[in-house]
Amino acid sequence: MGKIHLIRHGTTEANKTRKYYGSTDLPLANEGVDEVSKQALAGIYPKSDGALLFTTGLVRTEQTFFLIYGCKEHQVIPELQEYRFGAFEMKTHDELEHDMEYQKWMGDDKGMTPCPGGESPQDFRCRVGEGFARILEFHRGDGKQDHDIILVCHGGVISLVMGTCFPEAEKNIFEWQPEPGRGYSIHTIQGSPVSYEMI
Repeated sequence: MGKIHLIRHGTTEANKTRKYYGSTDLPLANEGVDEVSKQALAGIYPKSDGALLFTTGLVRTEQTFFLIYGCKEHQVIPELQEYRFGAFEMKTHDELEHDMEYQKWMGDDKGMTPCPGGESPQDFRCRVGEGFARILEFHRGDGKQDHDIILVCHGGVISLVMGTCFPEAEKNIFEWQPEPGRGYSIHTIQGSPVSYEMI
């Protein structure tokens, strides 16, 4: 049995003000630094010994990784960065609710409408699917033994991955989304997800 650990980055100022942001490369807020540091001291995070380590390369994931694992060598998978909101980046729902493009994007239950200058939910699913396929390749290794994986990434990415791995749970993306600095440990057998627990 192997494990894939998904850890959401700590709180940013945009999280606190409930702004849409994905490609905007924000650092952690002081609150985010404090919460991740405290949780690391409390020992809630998986041990890195023998695991393959990854981030998405954005500042908030790099900072979170450093607070937990220090300067340990890790790889970057940019395909697992957060949803790209384009013209909606760094704006709130209240600021956008009368925008026709925003209304069109919000009203598309098929997920094909992109944000202006950004991506559609379908684009996001495809991109994250490609990134997680890379994670699974690393996880399966030579096929003899699954490698443990630790990935520091984003709430939307974690929600999408968990919903894909565990459709029988019948949770929506908001129900899957962990709090900042938290996440899930996925248990696998021969590379296939079989169960999970919260971090």
